[in-house]
Amino acid sequence: MEQQSLSSAPLPAACRQRGAVLLFALIMLVVLTIAAVALVRSVDTANLLTGNLAFKQTTIQLADVGVEAATSNLAAILASSSDDKFPAGCSNECIYYPTGFTNEDAKGVPTSITWSSVPTVTGLTLPSGYSVQYVIDRLCEGPAPVTDIVGKCFSEGSLSGGSKKAGAAKFTAAATIYYRVTIRVAGPRATETYVQAILNR
Repeated sequence: MEQQSLSSAPLPAACRQRGAVLLFALIMLVVLTIAAVALVRSVDTANLLTGNLAFKQTTIQLADVGVEAATSNLAAILASSSDDKFPAGCSNECIYYPTGFTNEDAKGVPTSITWSSVPTVTGLTLPSGYSVQYVIDRLCEGPAPVTDIVGKCFSEGSLSGGSKKAGAAKFTAAATIYYRVTIRVAGPRATETYVQAILNR
């Protein structure tokens, strides 16, 4: 019986292209997957940035709470003692200092304060996850007690007034002393804002 020799006949063009199409489809699938992952990560990053910006804006708005609390408490603090830490004999960080802070960063925020020991503002309804703290320092050069208010403190000197008539009574007002309030507002995602305000009495 005569055997026929098998010869390798060339494949039709359609058969040769099927492998190329499969390879191209796999490459495109990988590219589309990478693009989809990048898009998801971009959206997540945008949402994270938007959320952080919202938290930051909230802390700035809540700084007003600290200013109002410090303003309302300053009269009671000064009535207690203007040359002692307040509350008197406080063992942790106090909320009032009779002399100005000497250790500050480039923005004027006192670096000698341990904020974890400063009491938070209470009695107000704050958004969940936020806390407000403040310290007041009288803008005077130390050490305490400061007796030369006009010479040692940042103040407006005594004001005199009255009639210009010779021999008429003259009235003198006490010097206005300035106080600096440093407010710290802490929020979610380690958001932290410092705001300072100047009060006078």
